[in-house]
Parts: sequence; structure tokens; C-alpha cells
Amino acid sequence: MKKEHVYRRRRIGALFVAAVLAFALYSGGGAGAESPSVFYTVSPGDTLWSVATDHYPPSEDPRVAVEVIREANDLPGARIYPGMRLELPATG
Repeated sequence: MKKEHVYRRRRIGALFVAAVLAFALYSGGGAGAESPSVFYTVSPGDTLWSVATDHYPPSEDPRVAVEVIREANDLPGARIYPGMRLELPATG
């Protein structure tokens, strides 16, 4: 009887370890993944600054967001035009 009890505890322990490892792999799988970009079509009156402040969290510096948008879209300056489709990548 005692032997069965030991084997049962080992099986339960092994199942617990397997469950913890599976959870760790599942939850950590996307940790290094980058957020997908969002695309935005420029409307009349939009500026890079307004797009940055409207589409990024207020806790982020809009200057950083403007530069990220410029670089992602190969914009030589800050001028954008209605109808342009801009990629808005994650800044973090």
C-alpha cells in the first residue's frame, strides 16, 4: 500500500510540473513578439503631430511617435497629404 501511495504522489507531482511548464511556455511565447502595425489614412487637416497624439497613448512623448511614423513611412519631412496611408508602428 505504501508503495502505491509514493507512485501516486510522484505522478501527481510530475503532472503539476508539466502543467507549470506548459503554462510558462504558453504565457512567455509572445513576450518578445512585436505588436503589429496599424495603418491610418490621412484626412484633410491632419499633421504628423495630430496623428501621433490621436493614435498613441498620452503617456508617450509625441515627438518620439512622430519620428517613428516618419521612419516607418520613409517620409523626408513632416509633410503629409490627405489620402496618404501611413503605417503606425508600436513605439515601445
